[in-house]
Amino acid sequence: MVHPAAQSFDARPAGGLRGNAPFGWFAGSLALWSGAVGMQQVLFSWLVLGELRASAEWMGTAQMFQSLPSLLFLLVGGATADRRDRRRLLLVLHVAAAAAAGAMGFVVAAGGLGMGAVLVYGLSWGTTQAFALPARDALISDVAGGDLVRAITAATLIQFAAAALGSRAAGWAAHQGTPVGLAMQAGLVMIGFVLLWRVPPPPPHAAVSARGGTVAAIRAGLREVRRSPRLWPIALLVAADGLFFMGPFAVLCPLMVRDVYHGGVNDLSRVMMTLPIGTIAGSLLVLLRRGIRRRGRVFLLALMGVALCLIGLSAQPPLWGFMLIIFAWGAFHSLFFNTSRTLFQEGALASHRARILSIHSLGLLGMAPLSNLAAGFLGRLVGPGTAIALFGGAMVVIVAAAWGLSDVRRMD
Repeated sequence: MVHPAAQSFDARPAGGLRGNAPFGWFAGSLALWSGAVGMQQVLFSWLVLGELRASAEWMGTAQMFQSLPSLLFLLVGGATADRRDRRRLLLVLHVAAAAAAGAMGFVVAAGGLGMGAVLVYGLSWGTTQAFALPARDALISDVAGGDLVRAITAATLIQFAAAALGSRAAGWAAHQGTPVGLAMQAGLVMIGFVLLWRVPPPPPHAAVSARGGTVAAIRAGLREVRRSPRLWPIALLVAADGLFFMGPFAVLCPLMVRDVYHGGVNDLSRVMMTLPIGTIAGSLLVLLRRGIRRRGRVFLLALMGVALCLIGLSAQPPLWGFMLIIFAWGAFHSLFFNTSRTLFQEGALASHRARILSIHSLGLLGMAPLSNLAAGFLGRLVGPGTAIALFGGAMVVIVAAAWGLSDVRRMD
């Protein structure tokens, strides 16, 4: 007898995403969650820089607290998603994220905002993200309908398009009052909960009942990546991306908006939405070209492109030029994200997929606490413009070494 959930997934068209109802509901939920994430990028930065008028090192510290759960819990989240129903786990996380944003809005409205409350909020929101990322990434494979590469690219396009809209919406809402923005953020997450509820439960093989404990599952995933000549060098370069690119975007760019361009929350929202718009442009290019060939070479060239963008930002062009360079950053980063994510998806065993993908996310986001903290203190020491140039220059050296000393450029 066929499991009813398996029947609903087996009924998907084998040729692509069109007419694939499970992917449609998943995509809608992803869009609303990503819109809330875009709002979070602006609102969290504004709580620190605008509401509290904090210094560079406090901005770096706050962003470190928000990104710290990625380092602590991403691998646990991947193992959990391999051992539990991913859809049910995501439903719980939607409720938790909405509750965190709603509670923060209440604190601000009641006049109780302080750095301690911001740090607690950053930790709570970051924890939901750490568990949601690997579960959602793995669920793509369950709803892809036989076309994984196009599903990944379409999901990336949806994710960053919604994040761009969310960033801009945060600027408008926060102009009415920061609690309004936080309430709107919580509402988006709960509407996403309703859409995710419509996704059929994964078939039994997608919710693997792994033997051993969570630690054993994490070790198995790490061992698989470390032994893979294909995954290991990609994982190291993804970690370098997280170390040298996360802090500049989350800490140094907002500082430059406030201290160099003397902008407010609307300027911050426009700058923060420009990177995902660039990512949309890059993802559309991938869709139009029906994928990426010579993925390893494109992966390295994309990383070099982002590094050069950071050096360009350090020249402190007019605000429109600043935003144009960030747009190019987003376009290069979309190529990096699509190539690295596809290489990881294709190189992972089905039984280990969520924990393998959590290692990809760990490389990108697990380095963010150190990157954010270093960006804050370096920005205080030498100024945000010089600091962002140092981050970009370090990545130029790393990518050049990878091009000459590894086989990554020959991967496809």
